[in-house]
Amino acid sequence: MKRPVLLGLFAAALVAAPAQAHHGWTGYHDEEFALTGTVVSAELVQPHGLIRLRTKEGVWDVVLSPLFAINRAGLEKAALPAGATVTARGHRHRDAKRLEMKTERLVVGGRTYDLYPARP
Repeated sequence: MKRPVLLGLFAAALVAAPAQAHHGWTGYHDEEFALTGTVVSAELVQPHGLIRLRTKEGVWDVVLSPLFAINRAGLEKAALPAGATVTARGHRHRDAKRLEMKTERLVVGGRTYDLYPARP
């Protein structure tokens, strides 16, 4: 392959990588779901924040909104120290074997963070 073609393919791969990491809503049930547990770790990063939450069932991946919405909701990493109790409200992943949910609202220490205010 010629160099311009290789560079083009490389550039396309860089653009596609973040898109593959994006969590849309189609992989999640329509029914509301709530989960309470303790924080193992929290990352408030792009493309979506992620909290690892320990429950009786195991450690869940609690997928948050994109960083701009996390900031808009006022959620800061300091609110999510390891061991903090959190209730996540949203939608469970369609694959029952995956301990994963997409979160619309997060309750920490009595405060509610509305990550997706436009969603009912």
